[in-house]
Amino acid sequence: MNVTKNNFNEAAAEIERLLPSVDFVAIDEEMTGISLPGLEEKIADLPSARFAKMRKVASNFNIIQFGVALFCKEPGRRKYVAHAFNFYAFPEKGLVNMEAGSVHFNSRNGMDWNRWILGGIPYLDQDSAESLKQFFAPPVKESEGEKPPSKPRIVLSNENDIEKTRGAIAALQTWLADEEKKGEKEFELLTTNAFLRRFMYETIQESFPGLILESRPTKSRGLSTLVALRLTDVEKLEREAQKQKEKEEEFQNKLGLRRVFLALASAKKPLVGHALMFDLLFALSHFEKLPENYEEFKELSHTLFPTVFDTQLLAKSNLFRMKPTRTALEPKDGEPLEQVGPRFSSFALGQVYKVLKEEEGRVQSELPPIEIALVEGHERYNKVASFHEAGYDAFITGCVFAYMCEELARQPDEFNGHLVMFRSFYNFNLKGEDELISKGAYLHIQGLKGLGVQELQESLGMVLKDVQSKRSECLQLSTEFEVKWIDDDSAFAIFWETSRPLIDAICEEAGAQSLKFTAGDQWFASQAPDADLPPSKRARVA
Repeated sequence: MNVTKNNFNEAAAEIERLLPSVDFVAIDEEMTGISLPGLEEKIADLPSARFAKMRKVASNFNIIQFGVALFCKEPGRRKYVAHAFNFYAFPEKGLVNMEAGSVHFNSRNGMDWNRWILGGIPYLDQDSAESLKQFFAPPVKESEGEKPPSKPRIVLSNENDIEKTRGAIAALQTWLADEEKKGEKEFELLTTNAFLRRFMYETIQESFPGLILESRPTKSRGLSTLVALRLTDVEKLEREAQKQKEKEEEFQNKLGLRRVFLALASAKKPLVGHALMFDLLFALSHFEKLPENYEEFKELSHTLFPTVFDTQLLAKSNLFRMKPTRTALEPKDGEPLEQVGPRFSSFALGQVYKVLKEEEGRVQSELPPIEIALVEGHERYNKVASFHEAGYDAFITGCVFAYMCEELARQPDEFNGHLVMFRSFYNFNLKGEDELISKGAYLHIQGLKGLGVQELQESLGMVLKDVQSKRSECLQLSTEFEVKWIDDDSAFAIFWETSRPLIDAICEEAGAQSLKFTAGDQWFASQAPDADLPPSKRARVA
């Protein structure tokens, strides 16, 4: 379902109505940019450093589309019912920054720019929403709070102004005294500028306290018509209630997509995304408040969304990255049985979805295959694939998660709050301390420029032999390691965790003259923004 300003209230109300009964929510976003010059992602980035780079991007660019898909599992069945919403988002004020690459990408994927600009739903962050709420708040009666400081009364000096206002007041007195017009509720005083309107407000409030004045705009810029209302006490209360209702409606309209964000956060349903970090950062930046500090960001994210899953991280995990065993799948007629191996040729959303959907259709089980149905009014995505439209990608992400749910149920806590960090040794962890993707003991090696993998392995092999000849306690430790390059001059050698004493010995003995060795934990600590370790503690140079 495409959602613009014209049908936003209905869509938002539908989401608020459905949320209590859904099993999980999938989101996706399309943005006006996802990179800034000078903020290139580096494989050696710590999560805090990568967060700082991504935060600047999310704060600088805008959201084009916000996709939300709600999934509800039917009791006792392997069937999910889905509602998919594709919200167009356009700010009511402020800058709109666009990066050319993102514009071309979205254009190639069918972005309706006119719908975005003309029909885009406004949105506010937390601070702007609080300021607006104060503006629309009901006026505080003097008896309920401190009396506001009074402005000095206006004194007219221009003869034309004096004559004009006197005539209007005299006409008002005549209208009030006319018995035949007692049933009339309104009297038009005059059409004038803001200065004389304020004078009339002050004068009539003092001389005729039972009347209510109302300014009504005209087609002439700066001029409004001042109307006096003669109402009963009941009519005054009804008018005030109506005015407050209109203010609340206007506030909700200006609040826009923050209303949907707050509904999602309040529902505390599992939140699902594919490579979710940027979606979360953009959502917080534009609909809530994006902290500058990484730990504060994690705390806020976990508070708003206690249960978060990243389907790309799941696909990369040991739980899902390999094909099911031979007994789980059977080939179609005439097809050879696939050997067990890597499950996905890539971890892009479309590829992961394609593989899992095909597998679900081939599973040999007493259970029926998982079924996913879009309800009436949301069935557009049944007819056409619309990858890189936020609503469609949110729906497909939810489908991927639905296919994973039964397997994931065996160990959900292992993946909750963990988000993919591209080109990195780490993943983000919203629930606690960030962990290295590849487990083991890390040795940082620098001075590798001009060397290939074989030369590195040979050089390190010589160092290991030298260390073991000098340290008898290292003889029984495994020397098996995996190489992961950082750049053309440095890399990590990753050993088994039990070989950590071997790494300490290498750093102490420093056997190769041309290389610099640093224990992994010390090297990572030195990369942190607040690192204060002295150089002598960070590395030993051969």
